[in-house]
Formats: sequence, structure tokens, C-alpha cells
Amino acid sequence: CMAAHLEGKGVTALDMAGLAQKGGAVYSHMRIAQRPEDIHAIRIAAGSADLVLGGDIVVAGNKKVLAAVKHGGTTMVINTAEFLPGDFTRNADFSLPMERLKRAIIADAGRDKTHFVDASRAATALFGNSVGANIFLVGFAYQLGAVPLAASSIEEAIELNGEAVEMNKAAFHWGRRAAAEPAAVAALVAPASQVVSDARRLSQSFD
Repeated sequence: CMAAHLEGKGVTALDMAGLAQKGGAVYSHMRIAQRPEDIHAIRIAAGSADLVLGGDIVVAGNKKVLAAVKHGGTTMVINTAEFLPGDFTRNADFSLPMERLKRAIIADAGRDKTHFVDASRAATALFGNSVGANIFLVGFAYQLGAVPLAASSIEEAIELNGEAVEMNKAAFHWGRRAAAEPAAVAALVAPASQVVSDARRLSQSFD
């Protein structure tokens, strides 16, 4: 919102918080327009979202979010990190239907408009903190041309916010790199292969 204000654009935001376990899902509706008078509603209507930033693939893949998607017209940037919903407390064998969620998102948005990225793992590997995942997703979407703001405005908004400024600016830059050079960034954040020394190798016999 602040980045849009800095550019003199119209902007509205509406956060809708769930009340389930751990606070439930949060859905944020944001509109950005050249002028404030160009905005006539706050909520995003069915089939009218230009961009969906999904910090949680379970939330991004549900009917409420997918209803706002316009096939071939909505850019989807989705974090593939797994966050278990409340179902795991009632079912010890619960596992996320990751592939089904991906198929549902692709079916609604279109393969060319859908981008899955493990932003949480990337943020943890790069900054030692998964909190940077959200701004990483913003950077990714910005590089795709899906955020109608200048990079300088987003960076200034981060500075004005004053929280973990350097990490958030770095996360924004790395998100852009991940969109431009996905293979290079994926290789950089991939877990190093574990080398087991003789001192830590399990014994093969009693001796």
C-alpha cells in the first residue's frame, strides 16, 4: 500500500482473517489504480484478479481464492512450502494433497500464468529466516511484470516500514532473480549433500 501511495496512485486493502486453528487463513484484497477515484470496490470480484500471491498453497488452492482467478489472465505466484491445516490434529496420517492442489491451480489460471516456488526454503537458505518468503514472492511477481509499481517505490516502502529493512530488500531482489534465473537460484538454495565422516558413520559390526 505504501509503495502505491508514494507514487500517488489510488490503493485500497482489505484483510479478512479466519478464526480457525492458529488464527486461520488471511485473505488480503488489494486494488491499485492510477487515481483513487478509479476504485469503486474494495473486494476482488469473481474472475477479476490480476495477481494472486499465495503464501500458502493450501489457501491459494481453495475455492474462495480460485473463484477470483481469470483463466489466462491472472498471474499466480504460489509458495510450495507445506503448512499443515487443522486436519492433522484429527488424523495422524494426514498429508497435503500437493499435486492435486497444483493441478487445481493450473486448471483455473492456466499453465503459462502459474508459478510455483518454494519461497520459504529460499528465504531460510538465503537469510536464515523464512519470514522473508512473502517479500520474496513480491519480488518474483514484480519481475514477471505483475506488480504495477516501480521497484524503487517498493524498496522505499520497505525502508519506511523499518522492520528488517536489509533482509526484506534482499528478499525482494532475490525474488526478482528467482524469476529471471530460476535454475541458478534453485541450485544456490538447494540443501548441500551431507558428507558423513568416519567418526559419525554407524558401525557395521559389534567390533
